[in-house]
Amino acid sequence: MEDKDLTLDFLNVTVAHLMADIDTIGDYNKTFWHEKELSGQLERLSLTASLLGSLLDNLKEVSK
Repeated sequence: MEDKDLTLDFLNVTVAHLMADIDTIGDYNKTFWHEKELSGQLERLSLTASLLGSLLDNLKEVSK
């Protein structure tokens, strides 16, 4: 396996963990905090994770 394949695999796992963390933070937020206080931060984090995921998908396509 080439270095670029390992890097793409690592990034893919990282984005997956980030998405899981967003769900966990959202659940925590609903339980322990006022949802409005952190909802903007969660939206920005979700958008960032989505953009990173799209970038990763594009990198995978280009590297084929």
